[in-house]
Amino acid sequence: MGFGKDIRADKNFPRTVRIIVLFIFTFFLIDMIIGTILTEGLDRYYGLGSNAPLALVGHSQTMLGIDKVILEKELGLKVAKYTREGVNVADRQMMIKQLLSDNKELTYVIYGVDSWLFTGEGLSKNSYALFYPFMDDPVIRAYIKKHASLSEFLTHRLVKTTRFNEQLISGSFRGYLGNWSNLKYGHVNIQRLKESIKNNTFRKINTNSANINIFINTLDELKESGVKVILVYIPTIDLLNEAAGPEFDRSIQFFQSMEIKFDNVIFLNYLEPYAHNHNLFYDPIHLNPEGQLEITYQLIKDLKKHFNADY
Repeated sequence: MGFGKDIRADKNFPRTVRIIVLFIFTFFLIDMIIGTILTEGLDRYYGLGSNAPLALVGHSQTMLGIDKVILEKELGLKVAKYTREGVNVADRQMMIKQLLSDNKELTYVIYGVDSWLFTGEGLSKNSYALFYPFMDDPVIRAYIKKHASLSEFLTHRLVKTTRFNEQLISGSFRGYLGNWSNLKYGHVNIQRLKESIKNNTFRKINTNSANINIFINTLDELKESGVKVILVYIPTIDLLNEAAGPEFDRSIQFFQSMEIKFDNVIFLNYLEPYAHNHNLFYDPIHLNPEGQLEITYQLIKDLKKHFNADY
């Protein structure tokens, strides 16, 4: 009791309290300003809120496989490139929910697919963290809460700047600079790939039925929203495809069947002839700049056909 009285009797106590309150207020104010600026940059980078009629959705394979700037120039329309490293089908479903909510004029979604799309392993297990900048959105917040620990969730909820890692900050700056170039220079190491196949250490196709259901639910949501979907198989190298065995062929048949199941879905398969041209690959599943140009212009050619048929 005496100690409490001594504190209250201290002439500097009110001033100390004011300084502490002012510090806390200043901290959260600066945090809010920086967080808002960084989020706005990400919105620009991903095309959220841009009302672009066409959106690209996928992981790094789509990111490195399609040039957004050339696509916009040749098609004469705005394109949102919402591609993120390591995102799985559940993450992509959330990305599409964001696009449907923020881009009211969304008409087409180009959804990058591959034969490993429904495999549980291989993609980032904490990819939900990529959504932290958008957790003020109740739907995104609920999704993060399902995956994050309570302490992690509360920290990011209270302090906005903790929502950004180096990759997200870079994306934000790119948004302000209008820089959408995503390139990896070099060529695939064929000898290393052959050794991986020989040693049976390459990534297998292990289809997870829960992931298939999420994918189909996503297509359902897009159909209900009146959005047309173009499933695009950006090529994976032929040696890996052949090593994957019958599961690889079954995955292609599945994507083809989506054209029958959904009248708003088309499937563009770019495995032939590009999967056999090893000069187009940076690694077994990612294209280098030469490959990106090849696929981008082939996609433009095919999209123009479908757009002409629609209008």
